[in-house]
Amino acid sequence: MIKNIIFDFGGVLLPIDAGKTAEEFERLGMSNFEELFSLKKQEHFFDDFEKGKTSPQAFRNDIRKHYNRPIPDEEIDFAWNAMLGELTPERFEFLKELGSRYQLFLLSNTNVIHHASFISRLNGTYGKGKFEDIFVHAYYSFNTKHRKPEKAIYDLVMREHNLKPQECVFIDDNMENAKGAQDAGMNAIHHDKGMEIEKDLQAMMSAF
Repeated sequence: MIKNIIFDFGGVLLPIDAGKTAEEFERLGMSNFEELFSLKKQEHFFDDFEKGKTSPQAFRNDIRKHYNRPIPDEEIDFAWNAMLGELTPERFEFLKELGSRYQLFLLSNTNVIHHASFISRLNGTYGKGKFEDIFVHAYYSFNTKHRKPEKAIYDLVMREHNLKPQECVFIDDNMENAKGAQDAGMNAIHHDKGMEIEKDLQAMMSAF
């Protein structure tokens, strides 16, 4: 019996368009951003930033290495955050209702700059803390020092809340992350671009 649903954030609950960030960095003069970062692969300094191993300023300095002119912090942050979409009111209400039937968790590979941006917008739209209150706990890779698909991050969620892996469903738009959850003993769903959580979740979970 499924009692716990563990959601990825970007690409599952929040729309992500990495192309918009590539466009903004190209506008600033970086022509090869998509070679450094995509939703399928990224250079090591992006991984380190997501694990909280480097500071926002160190990350910005890594970005600046690919420019021939000084770029202000604000312009880097704006371009970096351009990929983040909006959480619709319909999805917010759906998650609230779902939380009355299951224990919900958030497990996201993200970084300090993105986190500050989307939390600020969520607080402004739905009220301070209202989004994260839907979840038993929200886990962000920059706080855990691990990122999906490392087994340690899945084990952390289960250990801290005494969850049985067979009672958990993990949903992620990255196949490797879904497989990592399976390797940790969880049920897992690979969320593709054609899926809509509100319409498709029950069908997606029917196999478990």
